[in-house]
Amino acid sequence: MKKKPVADPFSGPDFQALVRKADSLDTAESLKLFDVPDGFRMELVVASPNIGQPMNLAFDERGRMWVTSTLEYPYPAPLGQPGRDTIKILEDSNGDGAYDKLTTFADGLNIPTGIYPYKDGVIAWSIPNIWFLRDTDGDGRADKREKLYGPLGYERDTHGMQSSFTRGLDGWLHLTHGFNNTTTVNATDGSSITMNSGNTYRVQLDGSSVQQFTFGQVNPFGMCLDSFGNFYTADCHSSPIYQLIRDAYYPSFGKPHDGMGFAPTVIRHTHNSSGLCGIVFNQSNHWPAEFHDNIFVGNVVTSRVNRDRIQWRGSSPKGTKLPDLIRTRDPWFRPVDLQFGPDGALYIADFYNRIIGHYEVRLDHPGRDREMGRIWRLVYNGPKGERLAKSVNLPAVPLDQAIAELASPLLARRMTATDYLADDVGQHAAAPLDQAMNRAGAKPELKAHGAWVLHRLGQLDEATHLRLAKDKSELVRVHARRIAVAQKNWTSKTTAMVLAGLHDSSLQVRRAAADALSRQSQADHIPPLLIALGQVPEIDEHLRHALRIALRNNLRAV
Repeated sequence: MKKKPVADPFSGPDFQALVRKADSLDTAESLKLFDVPDGFRMELVVASPNIGQPMNLAFDERGRMWVTSTLEYPYPAPLGQPGRDTIKILEDSNGDGAYDKLTTFADGLNIPTGIYPYKDGVIAWSIPNIWFLRDTDGDGRADKREKLYGPLGYERDTHGMQSSFTRGLDGWLHLTHGFNNTTTVNATDGSSITMNSGNTYRVQLDGSSVQQFTFGQVNPFGMCLDSFGNFYTADCHSSPIYQLIRDAYYPSFGKPHDGMGFAPTVIRHTHNSSGLCGIVFNQSNHWPAEFHDNIFVGNVVTSRVNRDRIQWRGSSPKGTKLPDLIRTRDPWFRPVDLQFGPDGALYIADFYNRIIGHYEVRLDHPGRDREMGRIWRLVYNGPKGERLAKSVNLPAVPLDQAIAELASPLLARRMTATDYLADDVGQHAAAPLDQAMNRAGAKPELKAHGAWVLHRLGQLDEATHLRLAKDKSELVRVHARRIAVAQKNWTSKTTAMVLAGLHDSSLQVRRAAADALSRQSQADHIPPLLIALGQVPEIDEHLRHALRIALRNNLRAV
């Protein structure tokens, strides 16, 4: 007699329903239903009623976790009336690895979907502006609100606003702009851009300048970096993962490209979802080798965290679908944001809800929950990884220890230290950092991130920059060219260094050189760019597209 197929408990009918038929579970029961790889375990960090429905996670230089949560979504509070939404801070006050202190840093907010801790406060989106919320008296609560940019678009659709606040190595804050809204961003230096639906852009943190970064995508939500400084986004309805090429166009609903075709994809499969959000790229060795060069994305439709292995084809990342990182038998699990914490754990914002769809069911559907929410973390405790050093409170440690963080195997920690040294320590970091970079055996990560700190402090001399461009490490040579992107004026020696990068043995260096030349347009660059384009390997689609953009931008200067 033929056996009936066994139902898959992780993808049954309830996981396909737009409105989940199952009831919600308490956190203890939900925790039992996760399925994670061997050697890993899920832990609960915090849950409602201590937080509402979380949208974004971010970590600061003290190791604290910042969380935006909303009760208002999907209907914004009327302008002029305070919203019910908050930004909260979770802190491990005794160093035992558990977040035991919860503080409401800011309230009265209106569907905050972007957050970046900065200096004495946080830069955040709350309808209708991007704000700098500051704690000027040191009591742990915001007492000053400065508008940086706005008013910005939100009126058409509150599930596609300003989000995914991600700092670049050059100090600019990069953002995603979501579906359906139209936004004009004006800055104090007179720069202005107008966007409709999916786009990415970047701003200076003092409100002084704005620049378009890429064009298109449908509804990007989630952004991350790789070790070379490339940005990635998670998108819905086009391709789940993109590595962004500046000035490139990406598919959207019926919108054309710029005549050069759409930029290359990273993956062509959809993970069976139209709702992917939150993205992290693991290039650290603190987890087993099989999880190295993996990209993880939150899948709020199937209640999973998906996983793709990245294989480099020159400078082009190409993803292969792997077994999911996290599955659950609780269909209310909705992983909307992912971030690596300084402890190396993967933190997951769970917008725990019967309904995740925005258009699929009406916004006032009575089954839509507006109060529950959880934050989980995935911890590795197996024997095959390298444990990270305990996370540090950077302002509380000696400067040399903060500088040493630039060599951490975890990119998230390196980025936090980079911003701390450039933003908070400032000029006092320059001399000790220069010494650390010149010590025998200095790690490539320290030299690369250290160079960015010196650049941002105005202390990267040309001789050091040119020496780093010839470093034996591919990583350092890449970042030497990327720093040139951030420089407004090139000397003849800098120009020669960037042009030499077009013929480097590393295709990653060639890509960084192409990106740099796309920002410094002059007729003399056209012949070497044409030669470089003719030498691109067939498999390196991203390098080819970047070189074509560089050529177009330089031809405009003729």
